[in-house]
Amino acid sequence: MTRWSELSPERQDALRDAYAEEMARQTTTCSLDEKIARFAAWLAPQGVCFSEDDLPKRRGT
Repeated sequence: MTRWSELSPERQDALRDAYAEEMARQTTTCSLDEKIARFAAWLAPQGVCFSEDDLPKRRGT
């Protein structure tokens, strides 16, 4: 599997767009853990792994 951070910015954007379309048909959640789990599960069949470590770091932390 390819780590999310190893993908080009263009590939990341394309996957985010495709995921947004898929999630528009699903129920929503406010849980960050659930959002990460859903995104990781959606990416896995495409050979991409994603975890909390792949989230952008907040400024000042």
